[in-house]
Amino acid sequence: MLSKTKSFINQYGPWALIAGASEGLGESFTEELARRGLNIILIARRENLLQKISKKIQEKYGVEVVILPLDLTSPDMFEIIKEKTKDLDVGLLVYNAGLGPIGLFTTHSIETHLKVISLNCVGPMTLTHHFCSQMKEKGKGGIILMSSMAGLQGSPIHAHYGATRAYTRHLAESLWYEMKKYNVHVTACVAGATETPNYLFSDPVNKGLIKPKPTKPVTVAKTAVKGLVKNKPRVIPGFANNLSVKLLLNLMPSKTRVKIMGSIAMKMYGEDKNHINP
Repeated sequence: MLSKTKSFINQYGPWALIAGASEGLGESFTEELARRGLNIILIARRENLLQKISKKIQEKYGVEVVILPLDLTSPDMFEIIKEKTKDLDVGLLVYNAGLGPIGLFTTHSIETHLKVISLNCVGPMTLTHHFCSQMKEKGKGGIILMSSMAGLQGSPIHAHYGATRAYTRHLAESLWYEMKKYNVHVTACVAGATETPNYLFSDPVNKGLIKPKPTKPVTVAKTAVKGLVKNKPRVIPGFANNLSVKLLLNLMPSKTRVKIMGSIAMKMYGEDKNHINP
């Protein structure tokens, strides 16, 4: 019988590509997949952070690491990634990159909203289509697309971010069904607030009776990978988040759900908030 590590590598190896890998959740995905024996391709804008993670992972786990400093919204993003990975057998794609403006929808410029679509929708669609096609031909592989609880209903103050995370969830869940017979696993990771540098930098204020406690990035990454191995179409990291989703979706009408999400967001950030990830 194959060991769990060998079985994991056979299904998802030998290379995993992580888009949005410079820190926080991306770093946790890198650690979790390297621990399971996969070689890693790291993509993010900040080369210094990629080099730091690469050195740590290689020394700790003895896997190969390729870094690709790249803005995933650049027009030639896909051609660059396709060229750089043409000789690497990518068996697992994790699309973790995302841009989430906080504030009223009209506070942010059209240019910002178009960049949100580019990073949060065009990026995962493009890379998923490319690598999923290869995985389908091989008859194995896996894809994790990051989504958010903000994409389960209207999410005031996070309106456009939530809309794009609904897109990635819908795409992943649909591909889960389409790819089952080809032995390609696809999972949407529907995360709540996560204790990443970007989340902390947004400076949320917890007020009132409902105080969302951010989930640790390592918990989100481990939950997503475990869900992928079990070939689940959707995973929601954290007991409290799972309970919240069940209450919101099963017991409340949509109008009430949106009001609750809006009330929480207003208490955390206020209507005048104008924040974009650095």
